[in-house]
Amino acid sequence: MTWDSTGQEEVYMWAKYFGINDKALVTLNAILAYMPTIPHWAYNGNARRYWDFLFAGKLTRFERMIHHYGSALNAIPVLNEYREHPSDLYLLRVGYGGLLGAISNITQDGFAPCAFHSFPSTLKNDGITGDYGSGFFGYAVNTATFITHNDEFGWLSFGGNCTLEGKWVKTDITTAAKSRVFIAPAGLWLTLDAGRFKSVSYNTENGDIELEFEKADNFTSEAYLHIYSISKEMSAKEYIPGSLTRNNRGAYIVPLKNKIMSVSLKTKY
Repeated sequence: MTWDSTGQEEVYMWAKYFGINDKALVTLNAILAYMPTIPHWAYNGNARRYWDFLFAGKLTRFERMIHHYGSALNAIPVLNEYREHPSDLYLLRVGYGGLLGAISNITQDGFAPCAFHSFPSTLKNDGITGDYGSGFFGYAVNTATFITHNDEFGWLSFGGNCTLEGKWVKTDITTAAKSRVFIAPAGLWLTLDAGRFKSVSYNTENGDIELEFEKADNFTSEAYLHIYSISKEMSAKEYIPGSLTRNNRGAYIVPLKNKIMSVSLKTKY
């Protein structure tokens, strides 16, 4: 529906799954037509929507909504496309804005609204949660740290604090789950089924990667690591995680201890 911002993430992902790439591209372009990057928390990555207050809000009126659930859901295809085309920083800026939009309205005591009212006479959260849950789902399944380099801005990390130490770019992870990292220069997508990343370091000379994992706790004695090369802009490099073995779901098993654990990923070639 070109006049709505619901369902694009499903159309895009299913189209990608079945190889209908022209339909996926049309869907992505529809999102980018109404989901901008603007230096303002309210509109950066905000998926256009006007009418949900009429049936999902406490204050019912036709009004531009600030970060309803579409922001995070529409970020799913935008960030997926970025991982395939990591040279396009615009995709990352729009997608990450939508991702964080889903949590920008949460109040200090934990209340999350249907959306924020944009009318100058109001400028406050709506009084009921409405459809907020689907937006938080978009954040939960999509939140990740992105590490990239830009000719104008240098090394950047979205969802982390980035520092340059000689030939190493180190990023301390700051996302909620600390379970997904995309390293753009390597086209590498790292995800965890269990455990949490503490930091990720990338060697700018040879492409080696150092992963630091948070300590073990009462519930997590092992981290389960998946390594994917998904960029379509570069030849895939195979990374070898030392002597780690895999579980029956294909994840590398990282034994955790009561101290920070490190794993080195080196290219096979």
